[in-house]
Amino acid sequence: MRSVLIFALMLVFPVAGMAQLISNPNPPVPAALAVGGAFTAAATGAEAPHYNPAGLAYSQGTEGRLVHHQPWGLSFLSHLSASGFSQLPGRAGGLAAGIQTLGTREGGHTMSAETEIFLAHGLMLQEDLHTSLAFGYTVKLISWSLGESVGYENQPAIDLGSAATLGLDVGATAQLWDRFRLGGSFKNINHPQMGEGVKRDLPRVLSGGVSYFPYYGVRTTFDVERVVSGETQFKGGVNATVVKPLDLRFGINTNPNSFTAGFGLHFRELVIDYAFLYHPIFNPSHLIGIGFNIEQGLGDLWRGK
Repeated sequence: MRSVLIFALMLVFPVAGMAQLISNPNPPVPAALAVGGAFTAAATGAEAPHYNPAGLAYSQGTEGRLVHHQPWGLSFLSHLSASGFSQLPGRAGGLAAGIQTLGTREGGHTMSAETEIFLAHGLMLQEDLHTSLAFGYTVKLISWSLGESVGYENQPAIDLGSAATLGLDVGATAQLWDRFRLGGSFKNINHPQMGEGVKRDLPRVLSGGVSYFPYYGVRTTFDVERVVSGETQFKGGVNATVVKPLDLRFGINTNPNSFTAGFGLHFRELVIDYAFLYHPIFNPSHLIGIGFNIEQGLGDLWRGK
């Protein structure tokens, strides 16, 4: 059974989108994956650190997100994340923190557990009437535990070990007038490695994208994503506000060629996001997220404003 699971993992994750764990699952952001993952120039709030931390500088108030993802409907995989954001006073920008975990479990046994804890900051470098430029960074603690081996006859199970490392992401976002926004990010720019003896390189990913608002309530996005020493993906999508509380989302991406869809519901401070990911080989994948958006920053909430 374990050999089957390992083989499935080898198939699934090289064709998945880029996140920051060891196995490269899709980033846990339903609002982004529903538009094909084209989010580098559109990322804001609690979701920004997964794509471009510079988007924190364009965010207001306080946000929180909880997301559940079972990649491609595989029962032995579970991907969970929690993140929060708050606007800082004055021109200090915005701060976000969060955690995501990916576990491989079968028959009550954990064969692999990956955890990432991150802290991100974004601030405005320049701003005038028609243009602005922001910079952001994310510091990540990434750990990986392989659980225990299978015991055999008189041989007890042994701990297969664990490892940890630090990763650094950087990003920049520029806004031109009210309709255009350009974004770029470099994930794991510090070239983190994990393990002893034969080191394993964590994926380094370059992304660039554009966000355009052709009409009020409609946002189109396009991204180009390149894994260093790897493959290139093209992504595009549309987010349309049909009525005030409902957003409909559609997207496509290449490598592999697939399509995505989803929706967002906004009721007062409550936010519910859903994304559907089609794959040409595996079963579809579903992400569901719940969260909140509050207009005030944590400082104002603390002071009762």
